[in-house]
Amino acid sequence: MPITIEALVDQVLVNVPFAFLVDRYLPRFLEAGLNPEIGLDAFSLESYPQATFEKIARPFKEAGCLITLHAPFQDLLPGALDEGVRAASLNRLRQAFRLLPVFQPVAIVCHLGYEARHYQWERQEWLARSAPTWKELAQIAADHQVTVMLENVYETEPELVLELINRIKAPNLKACLDVGHLLSFGGGDFPHWLKTLAPVIGHLHLHDNHGDADDHLALGAGKVPLEYVLNFLAARDLKPLITLEPHQEGSLNPSLKHLARIWPWE
Repeated sequence: MPITIEALVDQVLVNVPFAFLVDRYLPRFLEAGLNPEIGLDAFSLESYPQATFEKIARPFKEAGCLITLHAPFQDLLPGALDEGVRAASLNRLRQAFRLLPVFQPVAIVCHLGYEARHYQWERQEWLARSAPTWKELAQIAADHQVTVMLENVYETEPELVLELINRIKAPNLKACLDVGHLLSFGGGDFPHWLKTLAPVIGHLHLHDNHGDADDHLALGAGKVPLEYVLNFLAARDLKPLITLEPHQEGSLNPSLKHLARIWPWE
């Protein structure tokens, strides 16, 4: 039996930058009963006092919403070979992780920052320098019963993600498979990525594109094999957290309708 939109809204999250919630989106999220994945960028972390973060978090928690956070990622290189760059990246991520007790999320999503064009000749060194970053952050998150989800962006091989997670051996460190990034940046080999990462996938980021740009289109408007991805996971009794990432006004409802039509879980 197909899932209703109302039931689906209870089971998924919708991404929103923190500044958008401050500006005008908080009432819209609350009125629609949307579970937020709140983006914390450098601007928000530098511009807003603790009281503002607490003010935004409070009504979501009172409403019993499922909450996830998205850590800063622009300009950050958590596995940088330059120790000064890695340290600066870690400090920015620590700043976001200090808000875990404020929002009490179930997970926080982070970007790995790996690009083969920069690190292909130092892959093992990148892994060695990344591991301490995520080990520290996973421990901070574990203290608050939060899972750290490592999201693919420009990575082209799922083995890299799996090897990093296996090196750290933290039970609360998992993978966030971004299906749009996999198609537009990662080569689009969905069967290989799913078979490789299935044991550690804890989160999905869902948006669509045509394979040539990270367009963040409504679900069903591009070429992402979304039904295949969901059926693959459901057939293995896997049901990760799911976040919709609509970046155009008016694309959320079409995404929900499309997702409801292909939802494989009861």
